[in-house]
Amino acid sequence: MSRKYHDIRVVLWLGGMFFLVSNTLFAQDIYDIQGDSIKIDKIVIEKNWITWNSIIRAELEFKEGDVVHQDQINRSTDKVWNIGNFSDVYYSIDKTDTGNYLTITALDAVKFYPLISIDHSSKEDYNYSLGFVDDNFLGSNTGVNLKWNKQPIGVSYSFRFSIPRQLLYKNMTLAFGVTVGNEIKRYLDREITYDDKHRVESVAYVPQMLSPVDKFECYVHIGNPWHLDDSYRFSPDLSLSYAHHKTNLNLLSPEEAAFDVELSPFDHSLFSIGVSESMGLINRKRHRLDGYSVGVSYGLTLGLNPQSPNYQSFGLSAQYHKIFNPIIQFSSRINTGYTTADIPYRYIGGGSDVIGLRQGEIYGKLHYSVYTGMHFTWLNKNWLVLENAYFVNWGAGADTFGKLFSHAPKYSVGTSFKFVAPLVPFVFLKISFMYAGPGSEWYKINF
Repeated sequence: MSRKYHDIRVVLWLGGMFFLVSNTLFAQDIYDIQGDSIKIDKIVIEKNWITWNSIIRAELEFKEGDVVHQDQINRSTDKVWNIGNFSDVYYSIDKTDTGNYLTITALDAVKFYPLISIDHSSKEDYNYSLGFVDDNFLGSNTGVNLKWNKQPIGVSYSFRFSIPRQLLYKNMTLAFGVTVGNEIKRYLDREITYDDKHRVESVAYVPQMLSPVDKFECYVHIGNPWHLDDSYRFSPDLSLSYAHHKTNLNLLSPEEAAFDVELSPFDHSLFSIGVSESMGLINRKRHRLDGYSVGVSYGLTLGLNPQSPNYQSFGLSAQYHKIFNPIIQFSSRINTGYTTADIPYRYIGGGSDVIGLRQGEIYGKLHYSVYTGMHFTWLNKNWLVLENAYFVNWGAGADTFGKLFSHAPKYSVGTSFKFVAPLVPFVFLKISFMYAGPGSEWYKINF
């Protein structure tokens, strides 16, 4: 590839980063005080059943007896929406002989359910899950998740328990979890054969690296989401984790074992410390998003035995969503990162980064992925939501910055249709159709 086209790709990548970050950092402040003030003598919480009143009151910027601005009420309503447990949130103000009554109605969605999840594109690209989820345990906004997960790369069992900021000291959040199972880490190259007329004759996915491991992982995450209080304060999140990964060649199928790929057995015990920080606020109303967020992260991993490596990881992400009217929403996001690890733990991506790719098609120490799309909500009721999106998604991975842009990125274009029942949000169906080059996955079903 000529130097000219290499430079163009670098400029486009940097330009995309500048566009997203500048749009997010210099977005108009949506929290300017405006409008009339009113004294709130009584706050009434109405709901259909489970969430504690104290959880909802913790999101209000005022208390009974305060004189508040209209946009303070609107902000508080948005924050109740952002809890994520409601199918509808609205308020009314009634002037009575005993004062002004503010009634906030928050209709609980069903957030506890048996987990039966299918994400399927083909027999080589799927993700099946069974388990139990409760995102609002006994109405406390506490999360419990117990899951069995199967993919072509392995099977795992996981447990996660999270405590929300409404129940902890000074806005912090706390989560811990455990994962046990196995995984085949692999790099895949898609080899396309053309005939004399440059028509596709055959497509094969050839492993360039295979690393089958048994794994045990546990973590604790302490969050400080001050940005949810509408103004930025430096408050990084902290995570601590332990991982034990050991080679298990029995995980390889006869076909995988037949590939001429070097396998280096290892037994790694790793302790990691991660720090991350974000700024911005994304308001969530059902499936719709509005706002921005920019995040950075740093991780240090230390080997706990002689053969385990030490390495560092860096990450940067940004997303921007804009709701133009009740139907149209624009969404864009970018993720990029780098790791110093010189072992099979280097970044491995694919289907989760660029829809239509298989996991393992993006790999290397340095990576990026970009998504941009227009989302159209044709129906938005308590009982049913219908969204249709048109998107472009692309990304790449390599070991050096120069190599990252010496080849064309892997890309996909497509459309999706999403059906959700907001009162029971675990009842959903999403169908995506996309093109990511010859031999790629052309459809994906999620339900």
